[in-house]
Amino acid sequence: MLSLEEARAAILQGVRACTERESVPLVDAGGRYLADTPRARVDNPAFDNSAMDGYAVKLADLAAHDFRLPLHGESSCGQAPATLKPGTTMRIFTGAPLPAGADTVVIQEDIHEQDGRIVFPRSIKAGQHIRRRGEDFPAGHELLRPGQRLNAWNLALLSTAGIDKIDVFRRARVLVVATGNELVAPGQPLQPGQIYESNRLATLLQIRALGAEAIDGGTVRDEPDALRALLQKAGGFADRTEARAAGQGWPDGGFDFVITSGGVSVGDHDLVKQVFAEIGEIHFWKVRIKPGKPIAFGRLGERTHFFALPGNPVSSLVTFLLFVEPALCAWHHASSGMIELAATASNGFRRRAGRTEFLRARLYSENGRLMAEALKGQGSHQLRPMADTNGFIRVEAESDGFEAGAAVVAIPLSPG
Repeated sequence: MLSLEEARAAILQGVRACTERESVPLVDAGGRYLADTPRARVDNPAFDNSAMDGYAVKLADLAAHDFRLPLHGESSCGQAPATLKPGTTMRIFTGAPLPAGADTVVIQEDIHEQDGRIVFPRSIKAGQHIRRRGEDFPAGHELLRPGQRLNAWNLALLSTAGIDKIDVFRRARVLVVATGNELVAPGQPLQPGQIYESNRLATLLQIRALGAEAIDGGTVRDEPDALRALLQKAGGFADRTEARAAGQGWPDGGFDFVITSGGVSVGDHDLVKQVFAEIGEIHFWKVRIKPGKPIAFGRLGERTHFFALPGNPVSSLVTFLLFVEPALCAWHHASSGMIELAATASNGFRRRAGRTEFLRARLYSENGRLMAEALKGQGSHQLRPMADTNGFIRVEAESDGFEAGAAVVAIPLSPG
């Protein structure tokens, strides 16, 4: 059985990253993964300009005229740079071009008018309140790196640099399937022994949140032939005419990822791993973590990566975060955004050592410290604590727990 780190390393080594790219306008690039290194087309700022509303002056003129100058003209945004007449000051507004001949801006709060002249303080420093051309970045400067996922801040940067289109990697196409005879869609009446299915919805939403294309493959019963047919079609081994006719949106050549939930343990009806082994290549099965020990990763053919996640809802959610998210990011040439922070436990938790465990937790700040509260109800079937979960506490395999006030490792969840 692999450790967490060994399993992650095997996944990252096994992922065959995307090579297809496309050019999209910035307005459509949010959430996409950058495929090149964009360079600025212009300087930013494009010219010397004022950082404040005030008055443009030449410092030598101030000293020569006892810090009293007549007002002559103004510079506002959108105008071409003016020229400061010697021995005068010019009104200037935030972002407006610095007039030729000026070397300093004095904010309007620091001056007063007397006898038709502007009176300046004697504490002025040369070059104050001026934004210099190119001080943010010059033309030709590398702005972002390949694999970076584009957000509103990145796109504002690119737009400021004069870029209107950007090359991004193609979105990964991911098929999501739940397995199990007991599963029923919410809203339908339950028969004895049946439960409502939730893993598929959560997985679809998490995939879309990562910027990939998620396709709902529905629920498959625990029947070897049905599972075999689905995996063969998903991996591009079979004719998908029938699937396309049914409106399932199956891509030519198969999916980039297939993610199933359930059927990966050791029971007689846990068939996903067994069927997958017949037609695919299993890289590993079982990881020494809790929740989520039964998880399989491998490949169908040359293109399709395969994850079989546990059926227990919390195990499915945790293993997606730990394994599927890094794989999807790596496919897009990115790295996972999961971070680990030092925190203080607000309560204690005891357990039997043996597996790296991820406790659902409530993270909060108290007197400048990051606090982590281990929530009640840590069973892999218990979803209710997720309503209060905004992070996890990582407990190492050799640890038997911690006391209140102990130093722990906290993993915050994205608000999304």
